Amino acid sequence: MNFNKILFIAFLGLISLSSCGDDDDIQPLTEGVSITLRNTLQDPGEAEVTYPSLFGQADNAYDEFATLSNSIEEFPTALAQSGTPAGDINGLYNIDLTQTSINFSVLPDNSDPFWTNVFGLFPAGKTDRYYFTFSESHNITGFSSDNNSLNVRIDSETVIVVELSEGYDLQPGVEFSVSLN
Repeated sequence: MNFNKILFIAFLGLISLSSCGDDDDIQPLTEGVSITLRNTLQDPGEAEVTYPSLFGQADNAYDEFATLSNSIEEFPTALAQSGTPAGDINGLYNIDLTQTSINFSVLPDNSDPFWTNVFGLFPAGKTDRYYFTFSESHNITGFSSDNNSLNVRIDSETVIVVELSEGYDLQPGVEFSVSLN
């Protein structure tokens, strides 16, 4: 084989190696993407309903909006609402997203007048769902979590659903993470 052919083959090898490395830099989420959050609940033996419908509101009435940022929390008081028929409701979670994770922290303590009524262990058939709709494809293909009662459902290229179900113990101070692949 002559020297020019060897150089050409070596050059092609370098190009293919460098293009493979670029794929490794793709993150599931892109900083700057817009996110809409909607919460639903499903009690044992009941149909799934949106959080605002529990107060006679339209399904999208309590939708929350954010932009993915690696430097600020996207939903620091998720599910907070003022002026509901049940009064003002403090946020249930601080939800912070990065390009590769979603982190949840329970906000209220045992003295919160609204949330103390929902603290406790989720029975079979109860599911709390968090729909995340992204303004562009999310590139999520899988997940892992430190919470065994958590599932991530991929509904489309722009929608994922974090589901908390049987065995989840909703209590003050609870924190959990979802690693996105």
